[in-house]
Amino acid sequence: MVDRSSTQPLLPEEVYERALAVGRRAAGVSGPNPPVGCLIVRDGDVLAEGATGPVGAAHAEVEALRHAGGAAAGATAVVTLEPCAHHGRTPPCTDALRDAGVAAVHLLVRDPDPTAAGGVARLAAAGIDVVDVGALRPDLHARAADDLRGFLTRVRDGRPHLTLKLAQTVDGVTVPPAGAYLTGTAARSHVHRLRARSDAVLVGGATLRADDPRLDVRHGAGTDGSGTSPRPVIVSASGDVPTSARAVRAGTLVVVGPDPHPERDAALAARGATVVRVPAADDGSGLDATAVVRCLLEHRVLTVLAEPGPRLARALLTADLVDAVEVHVAGGAAGGQVRPALPELADVVRAGVDVDVVRADADLILRRARGGAVAATGLQEVA
Repeated sequence: MVDRSSTQPLLPEEVYERALAVGRRAAGVSGPNPPVGCLIVRDGDVLAEGATGPVGAAHAEVEALRHAGGAAAGATAVVTLEPCAHHGRTPPCTDALRDAGVAAVHLLVRDPDPTAAGGVARLAAAGIDVVDVGALRPDLHARAADDLRGFLTRVRDGRPHLTLKLAQTVDGVTVPPAGAYLTGTAARSHVHRLRARSDAVLVGGATLRADDPRLDVRHGAGTDGSGTSPRPVIVSASGDVPTSARAVRAGTLVVVGPDPHPERDAALAARGATVVRVPAADDGSGLDATAVVRCLLEHRVLTVLAEPGPRLARALLTADLVDAVEVHVAGGAAGGQVRPALPELADVVRAGVDVDVVRADADLILRRARGGAVAATGLQEVA
């Protein structure tokens, strides 16, 4: 491969920021393809932009080139993910960039998918300068990788990326008083920001029956740049899902056991929900947690925020399906020992050096990502 990266200087910071923002428009839309953003730039000015569309539609590069037209010749393409080099549902994006006559391509993340990788070599072979911005700017790479976390997890583990959020008191109680919340407004607004950057929000049937949550984005809506609400996912081994529940609506996925239940399925379908059957767990404790999470890929879900009760939370943790954990401790900002609601969360509530700690009014938010790394977006003081 010809390495031409040294011949091209980096572009202004705001150009890469804009490419990231454009890519976020595809979150929840592009799955199972990654939510990629692309800009066509000349002399620091953005001529056109594009985000990956729904499956089968144009990728970000092709969409941006379509808007740029002939102006793309001699320009620079800025892409949040290495352009694909294979022919899937659409032709290779590398060929589109070559045919449009772009002079250079700046990318933030290399593609780990063996099916689509090889874009850098193909571009370089066509005489196009390639700048691996992510290698030169680890901070931009980390932010792009966080935006692409669902795609990267799909390639690595064959499932969506899953963040588990659990609220509790300092003493480990997870059930709030009747008609009340455990945590305050700041922590709850943070949860809605998490929802806004997730394809789906997942709860168990017990949580649905007890709380009747809406599972949408209200507080902090649109903070990810898209303003969209995630798809509700309701997991119920018993299949006891009230059709009158607020989360049962068009787009909702109801994950149940393998046994058919025509009347229930028809009632849920009448509300616009889709019933998905998965196997039961081998130990008879409920549904196969791995099957529950993996089946979501078939419904274009790449990122999941799980807000379940302790039983489902433990099943997800035990099956090693959790990529990031957030424990919201009501009243925890005052200090003192926090008792984990689940033994599996002991390392998180200890708040060691690899745990991100934020105070939200009187509450405490403790976060830990897989491998101990904190997500690139981090947490902000929300008090």
